[in-house]
Amino acid sequence: MDEGRLETLCNYLEKITLGITMAMCVVMLVVAWMHVIKRYVFNDALTWSEEFLRFAIVWYALLSASILYKRNGHLGITIFREMMPEKVQRILARLVIYFGVLTIVVVTVFGAVLVYNTRAQITPALGISVSWPYAAIPVSFLLMTVYGIMHIVRDIKGLPPLHVDHVDE
Repeated sequence: MDEGRLETLCNYLEKITLGITMAMCVVMLVVAWMHVIKRYVFNDALTWSEEFLRFAIVWYALLSASILYKRNGHLGITIFREMMPEKVQRILARLVIYFGVLTIVVVTVFGAVLVYNTRAQITPALGISVSWPYAAIPVSFLLMTVYGIMHIVRDIKGLPPLHVDHVDE
């Protein structure tokens, strides 16, 4: 099936995000090992590693959540929806898509405001602006907004929703 430009963009963004999260995972592993070795072998500690790992795990989690959202992989409680008639189930599924995107857009905007408002605060160990760790919120939710628009377009075109097992290699 021929995919549209928006789906092509979303697949490209997903691959980039997946590459970034995999690289982050490797970096976090190396930093954690460095911290452990320095502390228990050399009896000294890295002053910045715990703060770095805390911020990195937030970025990792939120970027991973955006990938999961693109693939429609988030958990949902479907027991009540499945008890409804077929027509009501379709309506509820659509409402989840549209209200989900609305919520994601609101979080994106408030996340951007948070980043702007915290730009002057400096972290104690790394000495960077607090807005850098907080930027994970608007960046990840902006990705989710784009993916949500893709889900809406797929719904309008009458295409089936993507599933977790849908991976373009």
